[in-house]
Amino acid sequence: MFWVIIIMATIAIYQVPELLKQKQWRGLAAFILVWFAAGTYALLAAMRFPLPTVIDALSFVNKMLPFPFLKTGS
Repeated sequence: MFWVIIIMATIAIYQVPELLKQKQWRGLAAFILVWFAAGTYALLAAMRFPLPTVIDALSFVNKMLPFPFLKTGS
């Protein structure tokens, strides 16, 4: 679990200053959202918490949100 924290912090230390320097606020917001979700998933996986696969999670989101352009023929 310690390694997950170290790796996630390293990613943030590498990415955030450049986004701030270039004043890419939308990019920073997107990065924080994805970084937080990935960090949470990685920490839970490191603690051996029973998690759904990423495909199962994306399928659930696809069913819940009304994105008609993402729907398949079935």
